[in-house]
Order: sequence, then structure tokens, then C-alpha cells
Amino acid sequence: MIFIAGISPKTTIIDEHPRICPICGLVRAYYKRTDHYLTLFFIPIIKVKAGEPFIMCESCEKSMAEFKTAFDSGPMENITPCRRCGKGLQKGFMYCPYCGNPA
Repeated sequence: MIFIAGISPKTTIIDEHPRICPICGLVRAYYKRTDHYLTLFFIPIIKVKAGEPFIMCESCEKSMAEFKTAFDSGPMENITPCRRCGKGLQKGFMYCPYCGNPA
């Protein structure tokens, strides 16, 4: 008898309410989580490890962690505070990469 088993990731949407993506501006960013499952014949059987929740845009496929590292640096004279969360934004941003609200 031959068994095909392994551990594979499975990404699921945790919250069905979309948020505004700070990169593309579309309302397509969802809370997701990547869990790892023990699979038997490519069918997930047992959850081995639960992943940490993250926000990822369905359109541009960027996660909030990527937004924050990409936009944390920049010249200080081009920084304005977000009206909602108060974090520094570079001028020209339409949406805050931290809270997702209009800048």
C-alpha cells in the first residue's frame, strides 16, 4: 500500500469585510491566516500549526507587513500625520498604509 502524506499550507479568509488597500486603493484587502495541515492524498486532515492573522489585498497581493516596511522610510520633510491614526505618511498617499483610511 502506498501513502502520499505531507504538511501543506492553506490560507483562509478570517473576516469577510474588505478593507481599503493603501497601495491600489481598491476595497479588496481581507484578514487572512495561513495554517499548516497534515495532508493525506492531498486532503487536509489535521491542523498542525495555526498561523498569525494578516491583512492581504486580493488585487495587488501585498500584505500589510509589506506596506509598513515599504513606507516606513522616506525623507522627513515629506511626512504628514494620518488624520485617523496619527502615524506619519508620505505626501501623495491616498490611503494610510497603517489603518487603511483615506489620508
